[in-house]
Parts: sequence; C-alpha cells; structure tokens
Amino acid sequence: MRKLCLSLALGLVCVMVSTGWAHHRSFEGEAAYYSNYYEGRTMACGGKYQSWKMVAAHRTLPCGTRLRVKNKANGEVVRVTVRDRGPYGDEDRVLDLSRRAARKLGYINAGIARVRAVILHD
Repeated sequence: MRKLCLSLALGLVCVMVSTGWAHHRSFEGEAAYYSNYYEGRTMACGGKYQSWKMVAAHRTLPCGTRLRVKNKANGEVVRVTVRDRGPYGDEDRVLDLSRRAARKLGYINAGIARVRAVILHD
C-alpha cells in the first residue's frame, strides 16, 4: 500500500511538472524599468501605467501575482504586482519594473539590475 501511494504521488508530481501546474517559487535575471514613454498607456492586465505605482511586467505569471524583488548588488527589496506582459527582446531580462520600484531598488542610473524575485502567496 505504501509503495502504491508513493508511486501515485510521484506520478502526480510528474504530471504537474509536465503540464505546467507547478510554478517556480522564485527566479533570477535582469530587470529593467519602464521608460516615460509608457506613462498613461494601457497595460495588458488592464489599467493605465503610472510610474509611481509598484507594478511589474512578466511574460507568463498571472495578472495580480505579487512578487518580492531583491536587487542582488545592494540588497534593496521591493514588493510589486504583475500588471503587464513583457519584457520583450532580451532573454536575460525577466522583469520590467515601474520607475518607482527601480528607484527604490537603486538602479535608475544603471538602467538594469540583476534581481531575484520570489512569488508571494498572500
């Protein structure tokens, strides 16, 4: 009976991974920030982009997902909500952040920062 339960559990995990049900809890990569050009434009998840809000763009995470993002160079941390799709172009980039989030993380002058993001389950 124990072997049967173990094999069923293992099979379920394999199905979850192969179908995408299991999401990674954290990820790393580069983050950039929205240029002023996008101020007031409609985001993919609805609403207008406003640079003073703590928002992010991610390619696949569901709209409304909350993230804790840490700048790996200086240790600064912010919390943002996914409200848009992107970034596009550079595969190393995993997030586009609002100007306010980038300022709090301390990379406005650099334009790009190496970050670690953790999905928050409120």
